[in-house]
Amino acid sequence: MNNNTQKEKGLCLNCGKPVTGRSDKLFCCGKCKNEWHNRISGSERRSRERVFSMLWKNYKILEMVLEGGERTPEMATLSNAGFRPEYITGFRRIRHGRDEYRCFDICYNKTETRLYNIRRAPEIL
Repeated sequence: MNNNTQKEKGLCLNCGKPVTGRSDKLFCCGKCKNEWHNRISGSERRSRERVFSMLWKNYKILEMVLEGGERTPEMATLSNAGFRPEYITGFRRIRHGRDEYRCFDICYNKTETRLYNIRRAPEIL
């Protein structure tokens, strides 16, 4: 039975038990309401957490590169450390056809085989 049918028959959207009380009530109790909303929003939350986790991992790798003093690491070396170039927080095209990527406050440019010009972005106020 789908949610609309359950709603029309006055059944709880979570467990299917009869709902008593107000005519617009959708759940039989607070527990069912919480379970239903957690189930609906859970996959979105897990997806956001996965993306943020990858962004954070990229950020930590770029920080280590900056601290190590290397400004043009090879993409293969970064990939071996877990860097995923498709996870960025910003992008802009700058003059001469170059692209600038950001991972939070760290900016860099890249080619197929290397990252270069890795630096901390100036603080924006």
